Amino acid sequence: MHHIHWPWQKNLAPLKFLAALLLFCFSFCLTQFAHAQNSLQTIRNRGTLIIGTDATYPPFELKIGDRFEGFDIDLGNEIGKELGVKVQWENIAWDGIFAALQTKKFDLVMSDVVITDKRKKEMAFSRPYFLSGQTIVRRVGDKRINSSKDLPGKLVTVQQETTGQYAVEKLGLPAGQIRKFETMQDALLEVRNGRGDAAVGDLPALSEMIRKGYPELETVGGIFVQENYAVVSRRGEHELLSAVNDALAKIMEDGRFAKIYQRWIREPLPTNYLAGLDKVRAQGTPVTESATGSSFTIRWQLLRNTLPLLLQGAIMTLWITFLGLLVGLPVGLIVALGRISPLRFLSIPATVFVETVRGTPLLLQIFAIYFVLPSLGLSLPQFLAAVAALSLNSAAYIAEIFRAGIQSIDKGQMEAARAVGMNSGQALRWVILPQTVRRVLPPLTNEAVALLKDSSLISIIGLSELMRVGREQASNSGSPITIVLALAVLYLLMTLPLTYLVRRLEARWEPVSRPRVRGARSRQATT
Repeated sequence: MHHIHWPWQKNLAPLKFLAALLLFCFSFCLTQFAHAQNSLQTIRNRGTLIIGTDATYPPFELKIGDRFEGFDIDLGNEIGKELGVKVQWENIAWDGIFAALQTKKFDLVMSDVVITDKRKKEMAFSRPYFLSGQTIVRRVGDKRINSSKDLPGKLVTVQQETTGQYAVEKLGLPAGQIRKFETMQDALLEVRNGRGDAAVGDLPALSEMIRKGYPELETVGGIFVQENYAVVSRRGEHELLSAVNDALAKIMEDGRFAKIYQRWIREPLPTNYLAGLDKVRAQGTPVTESATGSSFTIRWQLLRNTLPLLLQGAIMTLWITFLGLLVGLPVGLIVALGRISPLRFLSIPATVFVETVRGTPLLLQIFAIYFVLPSLGLSLPQFLAAVAALSLNSAAYIAEIFRAGIQSIDKGQMEAARAVGMNSGQALRWVILPQTVRRVLPPLTNEAVALLKDSSLISIIGLSELMRVGREQASNSGSPITIVLALAVLYLLMTLPLTYLVRRLEARWEPVSRPRVRGARSRQATT
């Protein structure tokens, strides 16, 4: 029995995937309130307290090998002792840490999280455990910047979605003068390389980073925005939040807090420090405050508000991908011809280029082009560095696609072309390459789609492409499902037209021998 396959059925796979994703998220939303078990009891039953952190912020949290160290790490381990359980630390990038908390990847977050009114709407905070504030970093001897009043008109670097970014925005600096990076170290590199005028961040962390690896930089002006760090939990988990507050109070009273402070801040605990923490303890979330609903609810108002930002990110993604392919295609073809050339001075450099690019991560290549080349005297702007990295990376893979396509053409094609009077260049141009293009079109399409998705890595140098904008909004809003679904739809809308176009081209370029085969089969059937 033969099954009939309608032409439109082969285009349903992406739509089926999206439908399955929507169904999963909907069912997940419905089950959230069913799991109302006491979170503290759950932690004690399994014997482990899981705490999320972004271990890139010394002296509070850093990772050395498989070991976590820092102020927050020691304090979190002491909280675990008070709860009677072991502590398991999970390292995650800052811009995804709150979304991961809401999706229950861990129980708490300890990562220099500053209490803000906006964050308190979506998460719960313990009593403050550290008094801090924002300060300014400049190049040593740069007398143009002495306080926050000197920042307007300057290019300021920050770690994205931190209170350092918010502090700069409150000063009235336009978006074009604020350059956001995934880590504070990258923001400091931008200033050290001369492409930023100043960086803004937490004073204790910046002082430690400068001491360890940035002697060309210095803090200036002291603290211009006061802030307080706290432990973060999900809203509605009153027993856990209350237990954390009790643990912090005991740790502060019995001298353990003073020892942790002196070890990591490198100075004795100030006499009035604990009194200062006690004065601001009300900044935490009241343990009796009720939850305001599930973070997994699809929030249509949030979607309407963030859609313009997501579309701007999508335009950046498409533009970067287009330019990467525009440069990568001809460069890849030239490299492919060099690899198959009998001339070793062409084949060896082409081979080295391909193997080097394919053998190193794209993220490393972006980092090297933008952050390392300035030390060698070549400083590229953000956009140009992103295009250069994506172009070179795609060129290496496209070169292998073209090389395999050219070598798949029967050698008799070249011999026949030479026999009718063509030279090697003409035979390659008029006979070999047209056939190669038809054969390599599907893998080239795959490379284009992969490049579009890999463009998300350019966020490391501060460009706001689609994935980065989405992660920022998910982190800010506390509603990751809404943003993730929007990202899935936008990426599908960007990739589906490309795959559809390639199918049309494949059908148009289909060899004319296919009807003959069908005809032969029909003739055989009648005999």
